[in-house]
Amino acid sequence: MQRTLLCRRWPAALRVLLILMVVVGAAISPVIATDAATNPSRSGGPSSTSRILIHYQPGKAPAAIAGLEASVGAHLAKEISALQVRVLEVPDAAADNVLAVMRRSDQVDYAERDVVLQAQDNLPDDPSFPQAYSVGGGAWGWTMTHTTQAWDITQGNANVVVAILDTGIKTAGLGDFTGQISSTWNVLNGTSDATTNAGNHGTYVAGIVGLALGNNIGSAGFCPGCRLMIIQVGTDSGAFISDIASGLVWAADHGARVANMSWAGTADSSTMQSATNYAHSKGMVMTAAAGNSNCDCVTYPAADPFVLGVAGVDNAGNKAGDSNFGTWVSVAAPEGNMTAWPSINGAPGYAPVGGTSSAAPVVAGIAGLLFSANTTLTNTQVEQALVSTAVPASFSVRSGRVDALAALASLGFSDPQPPSAPFDAVAPQVMIETNGDWNYQPLAAAPQVGQVLLRGQGSWTGSAPMSLSGVQWQRCDPTGVCTAAATAAKYTVQATDSGYGFRIAVTVANGLGSTTAISAVSAPVGIAPSPSPSPSPSPSPSPIPS
Repeated sequence: MQRTLLCRRWPAALRVLLILMVVVGAAISPVIATDAATNPSRSGGPSSTSRILIHYQPGKAPAAIAGLEASVGAHLAKEISALQVRVLEVPDAAADNVLAVMRRSDQVDYAERDVVLQAQDNLPDDPSFPQAYSVGGGAWGWTMTHTTQAWDITQGNANVVVAILDTGIKTAGLGDFTGQISSTWNVLNGTSDATTNAGNHGTYVAGIVGLALGNNIGSAGFCPGCRLMIIQVGTDSGAFISDIASGLVWAADHGARVANMSWAGTADSSTMQSATNYAHSKGMVMTAAAGNSNCDCVTYPAADPFVLGVAGVDNAGNKAGDSNFGTWVSVAAPEGNMTAWPSINGAPGYAPVGGTSSAAPVVAGIAGLLFSANTTLTNTQVEQALVSTAVPASFSVRSGRVDALAALASLGFSDPQPPSAPFDAVAPQVMIETNGDWNYQPLAAAPQVGQVLLRGQGSWTGSAPMSLSGVQWQRCDPTGVCTAAATAAKYTVQATDSGYGFRIAVTVANGLGSTTAISAVSAPVGIAPSPSPSPSPSPSPSPIPS
């Protein structure tokens, strides 16, 4: 059977932190893969060789194996010993013939191409993107899955390790990873260095699972108390099936309880199936992205029997526009989760990342919470808790949207904190748009006619789910009397607003009540001075009569 594989804190008292922001731009696409037109090298570039995966029949003599490989001009690149899979390199022009010969041989159990995943990231470089993704800001995914309430039960256990099979990690300038990484391995070069040649994608994914909690830096992962095992299996340009399979075996052999694979493809691979079977037999829970083609089209490893395939939902609970769907997908989880970025306009920072590449690690992080609450749980018990308590989805998916608190409840744990209405509102800010649509910064001076004002940050504590229930721009005269002006997320300052200040009132509610936060009043609106007219040229002097 041939498969072509294509395609990361609040303390308990802070029950839910809902950061109200405005959408800044489209969700970021994760690594999406298609069959390579040319076979990339291990670094993701073009290559003149192809790789083939061979599993021989049991008991075949090494001499016979070596003879068969030599007869077709194959070179042994590596071996995945636990799976008894040999990775052969052959010239591109000979690959089809070698596959045919190997498949006819009675010594061979299966032969398949070692296909590469091609990355197609679409990452904005907007420096304000971290502060403005959706109605709930970057925190809505934690709210929707009741993860902040689950943190009242457990924030993770340092003995629970979540493996990230991705492009390595770039930690420079990102203090949220300090103390979060238990081990690293680079499948590409057989060393523990998963940083020097790391891609960006693995950093995003790792952050969704395991950014630190309560350190006053950046954001938080879904299992901040868990530890991360960083395994580099590819680059932002792609990853071979054999390298992902090797990484999965390494994770299973080195104690990972959970492994995330934010890769997807359209055809089955016996090698990957063997690797997922092996990891599951070692007690591991595995998650994988369902893919970003917006179709009911089966992808792997998400559809493998022992893998939880994950579709994406948006902040309204609907299917994310790019996400695949179908009854072959195990569960759904939020896309667009706040995470660490190695570079935003050249500097490390934090921003939401979209696509099913960011939905799968949500489930991996929640699985880590379940293992943390009871380290004696089996992988089957954790998987059952996740799928049996999933919230019904509005689109086709086998079990629904994951709920961390409900999954813990099914295992006998309950939230020790009583439910509460939203409280302790932190007032939002009036922001001003700069440099084009949805780029903005805090308003530092009097707004001018024609400028665009936006609603900035506000935060609430209370029981999930909380939601935005009202936005009101208010225009305030010099005596302090304020009247309603508009209810849209943006407001364009008019000439009739001259002399008035502005403030924004934002209301958040849950089933137990609501609260409103009101910003400070801005300085009075001024009118931008008109450009001074260009001076008229001085007249030429009249000629002096002679």
